[in-house]
Amino acid sequence: MGINTLFDIASSGITAQRLAIEVTGENISNVNTEGYSRQRVIMENKPVGTANGFALGTGVQIAAVQRSYDNMLQLQLVNANSTYQEGLAQQSALEQIEPTFNSLTSDGVGTAVANLFGAFQDLSVNPSGAAERQAVLTRAQIMVDSFHQADFALSSIATTADSNLVGITAEVTDNARNLALVNQQILATSAVGGSPNELLDQRDLLLRKLSEQTGISYSIASDNTASVTLPGGGQLVSSTRYATLYTNATGVPATNDIMLSGLGNPPPANAPGTDTLVGTVGDGATIGGKLGGTMEVRDGIVPKYRALLDEMADTVATQVNTLHKAGYALDGTTNNNFFDPAGLTAGSIALDAGISAVKIAAGLPTASDPIPTSSGNNVNAVKLANLGSTSFAFSTGSATFGNFYNSMVSQVGVDTEGTQNVTSQNAAFLKQLNALRASNSEVSLDEELLNLTKYQRAFQGSAKVVNVGTDMLDTILNMVR
Repeated sequence: MGINTLFDIASSGITAQRLAIEVTGENISNVNTEGYSRQRVIMENKPVGTANGFALGTGVQIAAVQRSYDNMLQLQLVNANSTYQEGLAQQSALEQIEPTFNSLTSDGVGTAVANLFGAFQDLSVNPSGAAERQAVLTRAQIMVDSFHQADFALSSIATTADSNLVGITAEVTDNARNLALVNQQILATSAVGGSPNELLDQRDLLLRKLSEQTGISYSIASDNTASVTLPGGGQLVSSTRYATLYTNATGVPATNDIMLSGLGNPPPANAPGTDTLVGTVGDGATIGGKLGGTMEVRDGIVPKYRALLDEMADTVATQVNTLHKAGYALDGTTNNNFFDPAGLTAGSIALDAGISAVKIAAGLPTASDPIPTSSGNNVNAVKLANLGSTSFAFSTGSATFGNFYNSMVSQVGVDTEGTQNVTSQNAAFLKQLNALRASNSEVSLDEELLNLTKYQRAFQGSAKVVNVGTDMLDTILNMVR
């Protein structure tokens, strides 16, 4: 070994430190890049040489440029993303539903039902009074309108959720396409001996984005490409091929099923194969992510409360009609419906077409007052008024109309609070995971600036060795002249 070897050692140091400075600069420039993982240069000794019987080093070489990455943490983030987004979709819907059942609002269903029976109570005091009879009709119409408004509010939430599925499935397809494209680029970079570190960051970021939109499972092949499977086994991405997730409206009323095309060709082309059903009504809980949570809103949460509202509307209309048909109106007629018997849901309840102030059946013949149309006969009006304090058999148990409605208010409050608590816990867990990823993978400017100074000084040191070698060579050349 001689002076030439000294130059080789110095040259290897310059090359290694220059590359380390480049990697440090790349880290600094990407400090605010979403999904970027900091990289570090791994250096190692070059093969040892011998001179005069001694083993001597021959410099330094770059062993690898590694990215700071944790496979297990990535898997946890993917799973936590799906769980959090699923709960968040449900929480958002429940927070919209809660005001619909707020018993404190003056125009709410609970207040409107109570006011109707209050109007019947006023009628019982003056059964032939025109003002009292008109008040009953007015209160009844207000109650009908309140049921309609509440049902419309709930159905609008379900309709919006169903419409949102279109956008969510489009986002899934876009990310699947991008993932297949990144897989292509990973293969191309690896084929020429390049390090695809930043492409691997993009791959992992896309996996995390996909997991926000739907539940997924994924695998990483030996060539670093990712494949993604949906709950139920549908293949969304396989290396450089991807499938299209889309909606298909079916049924009456039409609701969106979730469909998956066959795997297509590499991007940008996608030739669908045999399409398969991924999810239909009731499948949201198994799908997960924002997609599953939105389906649960449409198929589970909203129908649950609409069914309770329908039950109340049905019971009010049926019980009032039963008593009203048995009573006598001022014109002497009987068997008159108060509510349209064809409308027994919150969305369809209506006053009967034949009802009017004169047709309100306040009277009922008794031994003491055999003439049901007399001005003072209030027997049926009293019975109608008493319905407001009578318990009936509901799906949740025996209760008055007021208590049944209050139980609905309580239930939506409990459900909302429970979902908020779970979502808050999931958010905290996700925040903790992201903090771990930040400490493990994200760029620290302070650390990178220290590394920059370290590599700069090492570079300067190697350059100084070159200068020393040059001086030594000049000395030898001067000796032989």
